Amino acid sequence: MRTLSTARVEWVRFFRDRIAMFSTIAMPIVVVLLIGLSFGGAGDRLGVGVLAPAPGPLGQQFLSALERSPGLEVTTYADTRDLYRDIRMGLLSGGVEVPPDGQAVRIDVPQTSQDYGPLVAAVNGVVAQVGTRAIAVQVLSADVPQAKAEQAVAAAEASVTSLEVTTRTVGAVSAMDANRFGSAVPSQLMLFMFLNGLIAAAALVQARELGVFRRTLAAPQGLRVYLGGLGASRFGIAMLQAAILLGLGVLSFRIDLGAPSAWVPLVVVYGVICAAAGMLLGAIVRTPGQAVAVAIPMGIVFGMLGGTMWPLSVVSPAMRAIGHLTPQAWAMDAWNLIINEGSGFATRQMAVLLVYAVVLSVLALWALGRHARTGR
Repeated sequence: MRTLSTARVEWVRFFRDRIAMFSTIAMPIVVVLLIGLSFGGAGDRLGVGVLAPAPGPLGQQFLSALERSPGLEVTTYADTRDLYRDIRMGLLSGGVEVPPDGQAVRIDVPQTSQDYGPLVAAVNGVVAQVGTRAIAVQVLSADVPQAKAEQAVAAAEASVTSLEVTTRTVGAVSAMDANRFGSAVPSQLMLFMFLNGLIAAAALVQARELGVFRRTLAAPQGLRVYLGGLGASRFGIAMLQAAILLGLGVLSFRIDLGAPSAWVPLVVVYGVICAAAGMLLGAIVRTPGQAVAVAIPMGIVFGMLGGTMWPLSVVSPAMRAIGHLTPQAWAMDAWNLIINEGSGFATRQMAVLLVYAVVLSVLALWALGRHARTGR
């Protein structure tokens, strides 16, 4: 109870700090929203902008067929600048400019677009369909009036049995690719839990400067109870952050986190790591300013190396090996197994994270206890 009372005092101090509240709760939510909305969700339909200032009869047929294409989500534009702007911003997979009849259809795609092949194939398919129909009408028009030729071609199209194409995905479906929030929420949670755990070191340094640690040696509860309360308060703050972000992901973004028996232990162990890392930093640095100056760069660098800002699959093997010196990399590996592959429990990753949690906790308690007893 004394340990929990100490933790409650630290929680009250935290909730009175508006900057800490913003960095712990508001900022991660804003970053997740920006990442998820910027990249969007990967769907079956490609977003295509269409610019057709003066289409002829053939162009009108092309536009109608384009809008009926099951793989395309067509948006009409009246200005080239608006079309190019949305392509550059990633709101569209590409753009199609429909010129007057007799001129080539133009396709515009971003320089780094991964949808280039599917988009060109879809547009070429529509072009081939309209072109074949136009050729058939032209051939029949040599013998019958054009109106009757068009009616005959339309009747022939209606009588032809349509071909149905089905697709089948072989292997596991990446849930993080299907829903961009599915990757944004876990990655930013791992980033900000660790970052805010380190930033909390500033409050520990302030307590050291005020002599709180030395006074606890003479108090009835002793130093062990006070350090336990500090650890519980930091761990509780990390769990609060996790509950908010994961709850937002599940309820608002429809993320499938998998079995709770797989991800709850992961979040709990990682929360211990973050709390212990912050306490260890608070025992090492000398001033609150130094704590913040060290915490922010360290949290960002560890996040970059550990794959919370980009997947480690895109970096070199050497950088991937260096990244796995951080707990973030093992945590992200565990999330990938749980969400993408439906793993019941990431045994290997959890074992490594448990080692991090134990080692950091022992070092933090030893360093803080040593400071309280020696004043150094």
